[in-house]
Amino acid sequence: MDGATRDLPPPLQGCLYCHSEGTTVLARSRKILGLGSDFPIVKCAHCDSTAYLDYQPDLPDGWRICYHRANRAPRYYYVFIHLRKAGWLSAAQALLASTNGFVQRARVAQTQAGDVSWLRPASPNPSLPLLPPAERVYLTLKGVTLQEGPPPGFLIRATAGTTLDSGKAYVTAQHLYLLGQRRDWSHPLSDIRVATYDETSWTVSLEGNERHYRGVNVSDQFDAQLVATIIDALRGRERRDQINNRPSGWGNL
Repeated sequence: MDGATRDLPPPLQGCLYCHSEGTTVLARSRKILGLGSDFPIVKCAHCDSTAYLDYQPDLPDGWRICYHRANRAPRYYYVFIHLRKAGWLSAAQALLASTNGFVQRARVAQTQAGDVSWLRPASPNPSLPLLPPAERVYLTLKGVTLQEGPPPGFLIRATAGTTLDSGKAYVTAQHLYLLGQRRDWSHPLSDIRVATYDETSWTVSLEGNERHYRGVNVSDQFDAQLVATIIDALRGRERRDQINNRPSGWGNL
């Protein structure tokens, strides 16, 4: 196990993290003052990720992997959360996270280019009283809060603001709706100042005040990066539509 790729299980000839092919090698772990791991390390020359590998050649499908260093670039958001932060994963778990991460990266890139055709907007069933019949829902998000106060940032905790309401949010091509426990809320996408995300949540800050929507990563819905990217793309499309539909004679704002 001195770095030859032939010693790796077949799926690991390509990097599970960045999906580059032929960039991984197997190396011995180095111990310093007796501290370290007895497991060999899989290294990727492309994304610089490293992971401990528990692998027996006579059990080709029985390997497991644990990432301990990985690239935190935005394009690796999904695999950072599901591979780097997950601890030890079985072969099946790691391959599923890697496959989903590849699809996620493609969806984010497509959406950032303004193409949301891969989404399938639909009318909610049952219908929502606050939603006009012509609007279709692109995103349904549970566990969303509307908060007042500075949005979370480097020096501001996510819990620093006052929670005005919480409930399920619906995003259309024109609005962000929240069916809250206290009341229903509605904001045009043009009211959104910025949509951001971090490792645990997404935040939509509104123009002209310190109110913002926030939702956390939930296992059975799109993660924070994709949610923020979709909202930002829909917001940009809505603004372009508003400009294109101005009466003749209007100049640039």
